[in-house]
Amino acid sequence: MPQRPALAVKVGNNPGARPQSGLSAADVVFEVPIEGAITRLIAVFQCHGAGKVGPVRSTRWIDVQILQQLGHPIFGFAGGIKPDLQLVASSPLFDADFLRYYDLYTRGHSRLAPNNLYVSTTSLWRLDASRHPPPALFTYSATAPAGGTVQAVRSVALTYSSIYEVTWQWQASSGRWLRFYGTTPADGASGTQLSAANVVIERVHTVPGPYVEDSEGAHGVHSITVGRGPVTVLRNGVAVKGYWERSSTSQITRLVTASGNRIDLAPGSTWVELVPNYSTVTLGPS
Repeated sequence: MPQRPALAVKVGNNPGARPQSGLSAADVVFEVPIEGAITRLIAVFQCHGAGKVGPVRSTRWIDVQILQQLGHPIFGFAGGIKPDLQLVASSPLFDADFLRYYDLYTRGHSRLAPNNLYVSTTSLWRLDASRHPPPALFTYSATAPAGGTVQAVRSVALTYSSIYEVTWQWQASSGRWLRFYGTTPADGASGTQLSAANVVIERVHTVPGPYVEDSEGAHGVHSITVGRGPVTVLRNGVAVKGYWERSSTSQITRLVTASGNRIDLAPGSTWVELVPNYSTVTLGPS
């Protein structure tokens, strides 16, 4: 593991933000619901970097809740409402807001703002010369578990809202889960379809945020990531069911089976889907 802090970048996921840059180089990508029935992404880098990540978008309440488990990560984002900015400033995160370090970010010319702001991981890592890597978020094993909590699956559909569905399909030839928006391949800016070795689907309780987050007057979505809830871990063509557990925002989320055994991931990149507990998660047959 490189001797450097984790680096997180908030990335847009509305249709105008696609295809995104840099996601394939991330160790972990968190997908989180926000206002307006859509999601945004938190791309976390540590082992690898990317010359261009984005489009970079504004922070939300959930970002600090998730990222505190990484110790003191650098966090790149593009502004936000005052309460969310104050939350970042008072947290253990290194505040690398575009509004503070605007010379490190660049605007692309092929899109209109706000979907054209990008940053390199090298630029942001230079802000913090500490050599303190984050704690490991997951444990890994080369082989998938067996038993009653494991089911062979070919695809999994996540319905975040009436207008937004994500599908993950297992591709045995590459040993990867391929990402789709409904039935449309989710390609990155390079033209390669986004994929992951693991997909961790955490069912979470959500509540409306107290503040208006956008120009249309919509309140944010607060996903509660402390406590316990159902989890489905996709790896090696199987779904492992169990629970996520977390005692506080400074603690790492544990993944366990119903009997309390640890759920290991396959070596490689991981997407974490925070899915509201009222949404549907449909497992396709093998």
